Amino acid sequence: MPERPHPYTAVHDEPFPELLGNIDQVTVSADGQWIAASSVWHRLSRVVVYRAADLSRAHLLTFDVEAEPIAFHPTIPLLAIGLDNGDAYQRAGGLTLFEADSGHRVDFADPGRGVELVRWADDRTLELTFLSVDLDNGCEFLTSRARAVRDDWRDLVPDALDLTAVDGPPLDPDTPVGYPDTPVRPVLQALAARAGRSCTGRGGVGVVAGLSDGRVLATRHHVALESRAPDGSPQWSVPAPSPSGGTRILVSPDERTARVVAPDFRDGSDLLLVDLADGTVLDRSSLPFPAGLCARTDGVWAIGHASGQGKGADSPEPPATRVFAADGTPLRTVRHEPADDDPVGADPVGDDAVADEPAGDAFLPLDVRRCPELLFLRRRGDVVALDPRSATERVLFTADEPLGGTVYVSDTEGPALLHGRREVVRRSFPAGEVVWRRDLGAAATALDARDGVLHALCEDGTLVSLATADGALLDRRALPPYRALSLHAAPDGTVLVGTVAGQILRY
Repeated sequence: MPERPHPYTAVHDEPFPELLGNIDQVTVSADGQWIAASSVWHRLSRVVVYRAADLSRAHLLTFDVEAEPIAFHPTIPLLAIGLDNGDAYQRAGGLTLFEADSGHRVDFADPGRGVELVRWADDRTLELTFLSVDLDNGCEFLTSRARAVRDDWRDLVPDALDLTAVDGPPLDPDTPVGYPDTPVRPVLQALAARAGRSCTGRGGVGVVAGLSDGRVLATRHHVALESRAPDGSPQWSVPAPSPSGGTRILVSPDERTARVVAPDFRDGSDLLLVDLADGTVLDRSSLPFPAGLCARTDGVWAIGHASGQGKGADSPEPPATRVFAADGTPLRTVRHEPADDDPVGADPVGDDAVADEPAGDAFLPLDVRRCPELLFLRRRGDVVALDPRSATERVLFTADEPLGGTVYVSDTEGPALLHGRREVVRRSFPAGEVVWRRDLGAAATALDARDGVLHALCEDGTLVSLATADGALLDRRALPPYRALSLHAAPDGTVLVGTVAGQILRY
């Protein structure tokens, strides 16, 4: 089934989402019709061209090198883009010329220099600042400046310019290079205001959750929890103790309150109880470790160490798993000592260590929405159900591969757990027997399910939907280029996708 665009509505709809909240340079064409902005993410770059009248995206250019310096020609809508691989030993780069009105693009490579700055001296002259590495002199960086002169810069072909021949004398080490130092966000905000829009840049949506009445909850940078009305208008916001924002939202069964985990500035977490009517913080606890939550459908919940690593900033002993009733009444405390071969304080290895290979005898809460049991992940992939009254632990199954995202379903084939990354596995619940396996075609970063449909956010920028009963492919939707972060199958039947750009997409 081919990928296809799919209609959606955007909650917190602001301009320039393709920049993902990270803006390096901004420039406007001489006729005022085009806005260009660059966004660099560790040598993965975007240059986006917008129509100034309505701020709609006209073009999105992607690069696997740094593409920060940009400049429009003084008379025509021709954008110069400097490229630099950032390598400290084998510097290379290039120049891209892009015509905003026609979409014509031409690329010129320089295998020995990166382009640090681009500037149009006049309508015939493009000034380039290069950076190279002198391997014979202790890998010293050399900066030079040169000019390329042409009468006509439009519709160039790849051999119209030999970039390696555009050369000039080295700059004196004491000569300022002249990097732009004007703050770029106020520029975008002014351009947005001119088009009748606002641009607050509130940050990526780490967690999103929909309520039955259509309200949307979310966490962002510096925000532990925010609420938006069904039409997307903001209702209230609870500040976070650190820039990380909230990392987990646990909504009570009656949807009156939510518990939120928000990391602090050290190695600990704040646990907040928030009234969803108005955002009042009803309770706040400070925990000396990074906390994880899990819950049952009846509201019983548990909190424990999110990684099983160490004792936390101020904890004198390994953190315990604490179990509570829906109203917050303590039910049980369970302690798990680290194993002898995995000493306290060891660091996880690799991106998947926290979620998939807990250290020692770690007992990690599994975030599984709508599950009738409290589930935990134990060493070597044991998925364990914990009885909140007796503290009895029951091993459901042992995963022979990284668990990935995990969701609970109950459909025509009975209750089951679905989990995985590139390959999704359905297991009977609670027996844990494999029922089917399906390859998603790309690794999934988040899973959720409702009403017989499993939804998976995939690293290739798609939202894949499978039938939970048999794994049949129902849909593969191409998401807009806003870099999806979080996912929730909401009670009102919509699917919510939180993005790095700050948009919340509602399908």
